[in-house]
Amino acid sequence: MKKSNQFASPFSAWSGHRLFHVVAGTLIGAMVVTQASAMLPTPEQAVGNSAAVQANATGNSSAQAVNSKITASLVNVDAAGQETLVPVNANTRLQPGNVVEYQGHFTNTNADRVRKMTVTMSIPDEVDLLETVAPDFPYGSVDGQNFTRMPLRTRVDGQLQEIGLEHYKAVRWDLEGVGLNDTVAVKYRAKVK
Repeated sequence: MKKSNQFASPFSAWSGHRLFHVVAGTLIGAMVVTQASAMLPTPEQAVGNSAAVQANATGNSSAQAVNSKITASLVNVDAAGQETLVPVNANTRLQPGNVVEYQGHFTNTNADRVRKMTVTMSIPDEVDLLETVAPDFPYGSVDGQNFTRMPLRTRVDGQLQEIGLEHYKAVRWDLEGVGLNDTVAVKYRAKVK
């Protein structure tokens, strides 16, 4: 009589059960991650920056798709105090102090609803982040790799202090429940150095 090692394959007793295959297939499908990137349209030979997207779908599909569109607009204020957004293009000449609004639009083109979409937008070196960030409760990073809920803080001489927005390199949002063909938008404003 051959003995089986139950610890070598802990699911072997369940592998023939129909419910096991349904649960295992759902877990695998929910863990599939997709990434897409797009260039931020920054003027004047700016360093290439990107937006990254990660999406977790609810179905069993192994192909995940998100269409992205990133725009940059100059924020103008008229004499009456009304703001207008003027798209930045190759002919736009930005001056120090100009405010630029970066917007990212991400459309779920998966076969299923996306349970959680993580969107990361980098901040060009030529600008400093301003407090206008939407949606609320984003994550920030000073190195583009490690993210913490904003505002970022650090210890200086034993005192907890907020890190200035001029040190931020990227902003990230976790967006919940994005339906098929639904588009979500994120944005931030920055001042030209």
